[in-house]
Amino acid sequence: MKQMLVTALDRTLPIYIELLGWNEWQDEFIRPQGYHCYHWLQTTGGEGQFECEGKTMILGPNQGILLPPNVPHRYSTTSYPWSTWYITFNGNMASILVSSLGLSTCTPISWDPHSRLSGMHRRSRNLASSNFEFNGMDGSAFVYRFLMELKRSGQVDNQRSFSQHTARVIPLIRYLEESYSDPSLGLDKLAEYAGISSQRLNYLFRMATGMSPYQYLIHLRIQKAKEWLVNEKNLTVKAIALKVGFLDASHFVSTFRKNESITPQSYRELN
Repeated sequence: MKQMLVTALDRTLPIYIELLGWNEWQDEFIRPQGYHCYHWLQTTGGEGQFECEGKTMILGPNQGILLPPNVPHRYSTTSYPWSTWYITFNGNMASILVSSLGLSTCTPISWDPHSRLSGMHRRSRNLASSNFEFNGMDGSAFVYRFLMELKRSGQVDNQRSFSQHTARVIPLIRYLEESYSDPSLGLDKLAEYAGISSQRLNYLFRMATGMSPYQYLIHLRIQKAKEWLVNEKNLTVKAIALKVGFLDASHFVSTFRKNESITPQSYRELN
């Protein structure tokens, strides 16, 4: 176990590590009042049983669980030895980060053994043993990266991870980059290119980008239009509208204003 020396300055950081440790032989823990800050526990060998919110779960290799503050829980070994790594963290942005990333709590999170998440516990040991400042800003940066990796690689209830969803839409995003100027490009053509239904395509895009394919296309067209507006001052707004896939200049202007809260011409003048 490494108890962090949390200074007053550390407590001003958006997120900071309070405690991290490794147990080669995990003992039973019963916390009727929970823990006072966020608590991550993962299996590094063997398996254990975890109980919280009326649920009993098994944590095996490449699995962990994230607990919010003050959630009663209990865990114990089911196969000897059960080896674990844990990290507790706090900060005025801790709950906001966990919430905004959509990280699941009080339920097992799994990951592919080849993902970067698999090596985070080893990396933390190396950093903590060789870097005095790990308990300060370096520790804050580490826990932030860890949460990002949990978002990227974590899987709940056998669902695909964020990175797996992203990998499936990358070919479609490349196709959009090449074809965004085609005014006939739409959901049906995209689905036909991908060889999947429009409903499935919509689901994949929302999981990977938080936007529908149409919203992503409009966003891409507006971004390309901004490049044209700044780099090609001799082109009219109407000409740029055509170059990025709009058949009607007025539709382009209204869409641009809706997305950027400014007209294309005003954007050009500001840049």
